[in-house]
Amino acid sequence: MDEAGRGPLAGPLVAACVVLPRYCYLPGVRDSKSLSPSQREKLYREICSSSLAIGIGMVGERFIDAAGIEKANVFVFQEAIYRASSSRFPEFLILDWVKVPFLQTPSLSLPQAESKSLAVAAASVVAKVFRDEIMENFYQPLFPHYSFSQHKGYGTSLHRREIEEWGLEDCHRLSFCRKYEKQRQG
Repeated sequence: MDEAGRGPLAGPLVAACVVLPRYCYLPGVRDSKSLSPSQREKLYREICSSSLAIGIGMVGERFIDAAGIEKANVFVFQEAIYRASSSRFPEFLILDWVKVPFLQTPSLSLPQAESKSLAVAAASVVAKVFRDEIMENFYQPLFPHYSFSQHKGYGTSLHRREIEEWGLEDCHRLSFCRKYEKQRQG
């Protein structure tokens, strides 16, 4: 299991649980951050066709603001496990760093798990592609003055300039944008 979107100023937090068959071989699958968008897209299709089950969990900006990023992370992991389990119950879970309480499945939480486990690396790719598609196909048309198809909501210099010019929108995580929230109120 892995997530995408922990650090952006805008957009959802997405987790993926990928259940792979034993002895699965997916050459090129590694942490999504080390792959180009075209590599991720290609591998995403291969992962989807090779996996026994995929579950996605997602929360939006208001949930993140209300619960905090850590609780939101646990929630999306639980949701992804639940959704994957509806197709195929995982025998063992490897999670990227997050400890999820009350799991019925044996699990292991590892730092940098995407570099140690094929299933976690696959989940990294799935979560990233899923989140990027949301930012490009849903958020970009709703907020055309923001370049979400470019920065995906992350705090790039372009996104920060756009916030300064256009202000905060409903798509922004206010708990991540306190500096800009003060400007909006003042």
